Amino acid sequence: MNFFTNIFKPKEQTYTIVLTVTSPNGFHLRPIASFVNETKKYSEEITLSSKEQRVDAKSINAILALTLVAGDRIELCVVGQEPQKTLYTLANFFEELMQTELQKYQLADIELDNNIIETAKIEKAIYSKQLLRGTSIYEGIVIAPLYRATLKIENKSNNLNFQEALQKSIQELDKLYESHKQSANASIYLAHKTLLEDQEIQNITTLDAFNIYIKKHIQSLQATSFDARRADYLDIQKLILAQLGQSSTLVLPDTPFILFADDLLPSEVAILAKSAVAGVVLKKSSLLSHSAILLKNFSITSVIIRDTIFPNDESILDASLGLLIPNPSQEDKDIAKDRIIKNQEIKHSADLKKFDKTINKNGKEVKILANITNLESAKEAKAQGADGVGLLRSEFIFQSKEPSLEEQTKVYRDIFKLFDTITIRTLDVGGDKELPYIKMAKEANPFLGIRGIRLFDSHPEILQTQMKAILRASKGKAIKIMFPMVSTPKEFINAKATTLRIAQKYKLKVDNVKFGIMIEVPSVIFQIDAFNDIVDFYSIGTNDLTQYLFAIERTHPTLHADPLSKVLFDVLELLYTKSTKPISICGEIASIPQASQRLLQIGFTSLSMAPAQIPLIKETIRNG
Repeated sequence: MNFFTNIFKPKEQTYTIVLTVTSPNGFHLRPIASFVNETKKYSEEITLSSKEQRVDAKSINAILALTLVAGDRIELCVVGQEPQKTLYTLANFFEELMQTELQKYQLADIELDNNIIETAKIEKAIYSKQLLRGTSIYEGIVIAPLYRATLKIENKSNNLNFQEALQKSIQELDKLYESHKQSANASIYLAHKTLLEDQEIQNITTLDAFNIYIKKHIQSLQATSFDARRADYLDIQKLILAQLGQSSTLVLPDTPFILFADDLLPSEVAILAKSAVAGVVLKKSSLLSHSAILLKNFSITSVIIRDTIFPNDESILDASLGLLIPNPSQEDKDIAKDRIIKNQEIKHSADLKKFDKTINKNGKEVKILANITNLESAKEAKAQGADGVGLLRSEFIFQSKEPSLEEQTKVYRDIFKLFDTITIRTLDVGGDKELPYIKMAKEANPFLGIRGIRLFDSHPEILQTQMKAILRASKGKAIKIMFPMVSTPKEFINAKATTLRIAQKYKLKVDNVKFGIMIEVPSVIFQIDAFNDIVDFYSIGTNDLTQYLFAIERTHPTLHADPLSKVLFDVLELLYTKSTKPISICGEIASIPQASQRLLQIGFTSLSMAPAQIPLIKETIRNG
């Protein structure tokens, strides 16, 4: 570089921001891998600092070594000529990762609560024989021999050196990632690929050095909350050894069996899925481990049971209740067979009738709608038999850059074509959801700050463009526009008035549009009479409503509100009783079978949920 170039080179700047690990499971391999892959897109120097250590944010192993747990604060630092945009983009990406991990944790928590509720029913002695209790990973009931996991070791010499085996392993993981891109399995394959691509491993030249590296990392995880990461290191070690001809494979029977093991490697679960396996019992896993995630994705009946287990010729695995009955009596086998038949009938009926109307035992029709996030999930909702869309989260189109009027209009129009009933929620950011291109003042408590409908005042141009796009996309089709985080009638009146002015200015139809609010803020409960006079409909967002009722932030690392609290149901009943306009539920609670029955008892006849839950909830309601 010559003298003049050096003089006029833009001066490097440093920007930092402090982030908090809010996922109850800490900052573990999958989100770290996603974060590292995101940082590699930028040329700036990017580091993370925590616990008096500063590490390269483009190194997965360096971040893993920080062992970041829930509540830990980390400083994200970007150094470059224009680092501010990169900093905010990465900070938002991190927050989205934390929110996704929290949602997974909460769903697992709900599944655990449901399992406890169901297991309590067995106190009435469904089964007569001695049984072992655990936590269900994936429901189902099977009867088969109980088989201990064993490995077959083979050594076949080949001419590959370590570096060649490493690169072939990366290529194999890349193929697995590409072929499973639309499933949850993809994140696991991508995490392992990113781990092998880390510079620390890339610098290793011999198998002995690699084995030392693996042993060191596994030892560092023992007796910590990150002990479950052992499986990830063992899996990448197994993959490279296989490339070098040193393979270890599960020895599996040819006839149906129940496998029990301390835990399984992700690669072993993939092999199991192609075998005659009927069920799996794990001892040292967790609901959010990679093995558990894959067992669920492959629909393998499975549980976690901490007790000591011995092989036997026949056992009942009732994962619907989280039970294992070794050496069952004939009476217990008859009970299990009856339950298997009943479950098969329900599942078969649910699938056959997923496009039918949902009529409960009292003859009342219940609308089962879908919560969707993009065009792909809208198509899935259609395929699962959704009666319409109860919540179209419009944030997806705003994530990476500010969308144009034309881009928004096209996306909305494509989704609107799929259903006769559509409720679209206007842009809901703020709190734990931020956008890199929206400048928002630093808030001490963003969950109580500028978010939802308040963007009409703070960022009117963005909301006005969205209103115009929605009205253009509807082309006279009946739609519902729902405003989020409304706390006073005045907020709703002003937002609706803004939309009507836009319609008048651009000569767009509005007689096909109904305007309503998402009930999430407790103040609405005490102003429901005033809202009855001005809104066309209500939809209750139980996730945020629960957050504000109990003053427990949804992303809090240690505090969690009960999603099935009696207090919440009392509030829902009060709202249903006092509302004079159509009212529905669009929170996670709608997809919990026990909760949906209670909601129907209150009187709700419109529930909105994730598409995958729709067939089963429909059939559950029909069977009452």
